[in-house]
Amino acid sequence: MIHILLCPHVLDYGGAQLGVLHWAKHLDKSRFKVTILAMGKGGLSSRFESVFSVFYDDIDYPNILEFIKKIKPDILHACPPGGKSIEYITKAAGLVPVTQTSMCPRVVGNKGDVSGSVVISEYVLSLQEDVEDAVCIDLPLDVSGYEIKYTKEYFGLPENKLIIGSLGNERKENAHFMKIARNFKNKDVHFAIKTNEKFKYFFGRDKITVINRYLDEDEKLSFFNCLDVFLYPTSNEAYGLVFLEAMSQKVPIISYEDTAMPEVISKGGVLAPLNDINRLMLILEDLVKSKDKRKRLGQFGYDLFRNRNSPEVIAKKYETFFNNILRKG
Repeated sequence: MIHILLCPHVLDYGGAQLGVLHWAKHLDKSRFKVTILAMGKGGLSSRFESVFSVFYDDIDYPNILEFIKKIKPDILHACPPGGKSIEYITKAAGLVPVTQTSMCPRVVGNKGDVSGSVVISEYVLSLQEDVEDAVCIDLPLDVSGYEIKYTKEYFGLPENKLIIGSLGNERKENAHFMKIARNFKNKDVHFAIKTNEKFKYFFGRDKITVINRYLDEDEKLSFFNCLDVFLYPTSNEAYGLVFLEAMSQKVPIISYEDTAMPEVISKGGVLAPLNDINRLMLILEDLVKSKDKRKRLGQFGYDLFRNRNSPEVIAKKYETFFNNILRKG
């Protein structure tokens, strides 16, 4: 039995936390035992606690050595952003082999401390100084635990219009979506965005719905299920879990041709050059006109997601990764 201590930082919503939850629970339970050590509780705490034994430290894991001595794992697996060395990983490596999944589009950190690194896209792998520094394993998404039960009416969306939706990511590209919504001339189209930002230029609720409240995972996937197109202009993505959420609901995607987006979205959507808002508008006009094209792109994305991002497939890759680390000593 191989005992893995997973350190996904604070158990809040994010690619690192959801990714860990979705692959770790599919590891072979006859060969792997998983314990979670988090920096703090968050919106995903109850989901983690329903599957794993969970311990809580504090921000930056100040008591990491005491927890390692108590839990006695065979491997500690961390989920840092990358780009720099992190102190708790250095300290932990003095007691136990440490591996990591680097979650951001950066060079992996702690190279002298870790026994192995995972990156989540070929794009991030291309950033590494030496390809032997890391292996690439895609993000998984397990939708089996979610209930898609909320309708357009629940979100205040019109039933008789095409819904073009997005999620606010606190980046400047949110304004790109709002600009398109403001200038798009088609009375049969309605825009919707879930965001924490308070936009000042509302231009009629008959044209756009802005959701400023928190959405749980059931609500979020239900929101995706209401969309006809996912218009998500963004940049500098290491992967983009939101793309998988759209693909899981057969929703075609429009985004920018930047960083990891081409490989993640592939033929499940259409991409524009970075910051080319006019091109995004033309792509949207084309998809709005063609139901068949929307359906074809959505189906391709769904099939890609089911084959590439299956949590069972990803879990097997992590099993191989951990076995190789221990085999190398």
